[in-house]
Amino acid sequence: MEWKSKMKDESCADELEEMIIDHIKAGFWSNDKLLVECEQYIKDFYRDELNNITKEDLAEIIKALREEFQNTGDQENFLKLDSVFGSLRKRGIVTLHYAGYTQSDGFEDCNGVAAWLEEQGVKMIGCCFYTEQDLGHILHGDSTFLYLSFGNYSENPTAKEVGQMVADELKAVGFCVEWNGSEETKVAIKDFKWDKYYTDGE
Repeated sequence: MEWKSKMKDESCADELEEMIIDHIKAGFWSNDKLLVECEQYIKDFYRDELNNITKEDLAEIIKALREEFQNTGDQENFLKLDSVFGSLRKRGIVTLHYAGYTQSDGFEDCNGVAAWLEEQGVKMIGCCFYTEQDLGHILHGDSTFLYLSFGNYSENPTAKEVGQMVADELKAVGFCVEWNGSEETKVAIKDFKWDKYYTDGE
């Protein structure tokens, strides 16, 4: 792309492009949020490039890449997954889409939500989420499985029982689920085609 020629560090340009495309394909972030993340990324890792590419340049890059890479369609698979998360929340399970980059990040985010809800008088029994890393394997074509992490917040139910709730709710909407019944193993949705895209107002 033409904009890459403005940057002296080829690695920075390549990493920015990959990051923007991944977040566009994931469908959770607006152009404004992407712009802020790109600026922070350059500031954190490639400070020398700050004078080579402007905020306006980044905005144009994001806009062009969104036009090229954003998913289209009815978001059928994502909406089914979101409905499962809604059902699990009604059963007292904290559910988060795209929760942090790693599993430990995801648990930390869920724990924060659970703590906030408890302050409001709502006690949650467990959590379920997938991370940027989990979704990234699908977006990069490394896997057709979406892996969901889960855990419990008290002795009853157990983590295994929370995992069973997750698996049951996924099967109820027609997903093909793979899980060995162990609390140490993530629940996987087989042959999952990611189809979410960002819509204004999210």
